[in-house]
Amino acid sequence: MSNRAKGISLAVITAVMWGIMGIFVRSLSQYQFTNLEISFFRCALAGGAYFLFLLFTKPSALKIDLKVLVICLIYGAVAYSISFVSYSVSVSRIPVGVATVLMFMSPIWVAILGRFMFGEKLEKNKMITIFICLIGAVLVSNLIGGGNVKLDGIGILAGVVNGIGVALQILLPKYFAKDYERDTLLVYGFLGAAVVLMFGIDFSSVAGHMSGTPVGTLIWNLFGIGILCTMVANVSCVKSTQYVEATTTSILSALEVVVGTLVGFLIFNEHMTLLQLLGAVIIVAGAVGSEIRRKELYLPCKSCIIK
Repeated sequence: MSNRAKGISLAVITAVMWGIMGIFVRSLSQYQFTNLEISFFRCALAGGAYFLFLLFTKPSALKIDLKVLVICLIYGAVAYSISFVSYSVSVSRIPVGVATVLMFMSPIWVAILGRFMFGEKLEKNKMITIFICLIGAVLVSNLIGGGNVKLDGIGILAGVVNGIGVALQILLPKYFAKDYERDTLLVYGFLGAAVVLMFGIDFSSVAGHMSGTPVGTLIWNLFGIGILCTMVANVSCVKSTQYVEATTTSILSALEVVVGTLVGFLIFNEHMTLLQLLGAVIIVAGAVGSEIRRKELYLPCKSCIIK
């Protein structure tokens, strides 16, 4: 498999994992888990699991000094704590499809910030692709045509903040990759975010919520949000930028909108119109088409060299 194929595959895995996240968030919310508690478990479980994984596979990534620790804490607080909380707020107040499309605004932020952080060109082809996918995302979210969508101001704002946070999750590890290993940033970023979120947690309430949730349901949902939708998703996302441009990773994440909407339709019985189906087709066509039109293989810059 070529490096570019690896990058694309990892980006698609990210999209699928993020797209199904609403299943686990809503399930835990039904058992009175708060948005902050859900975000804490996402970071703590992802950080703990990835720490153990690296301990046996790549222990050198766990070596850290004070400077790196501070960077990781800042990275975790900005990219994960804020982003995770805002997503939980968004998906709990507005339909999953709308929350997902607001998260997909991240390619716009990635394209703009990537221009300044890495000198990535705002290629006409990429901007057209982002615009096409954004049109599809608007259709998928059912913002056109009304339907049964109920929009909430706080939910919308949280979704926008989440989109910015997702962009930072993609960009910051790549920015620091020339000096630090991505795995180091990821594992301590997760754990750092968990520490930050811990200060807002009432653990006596958490214990009550856990005792009131069926054991099987609790384990499955914590595994879903912590391992699948956080560790697997975010590691895949960051690893993807080792092989392809950050903008390409964010464009392929558009497929998350399709997955999120299908989840809303199949699991939560959210209404799906013909316009939404059309939007899904447009998104897939735009994301796939951007790769078909590409004539040159991606050659990573020095800051993208795999460590």
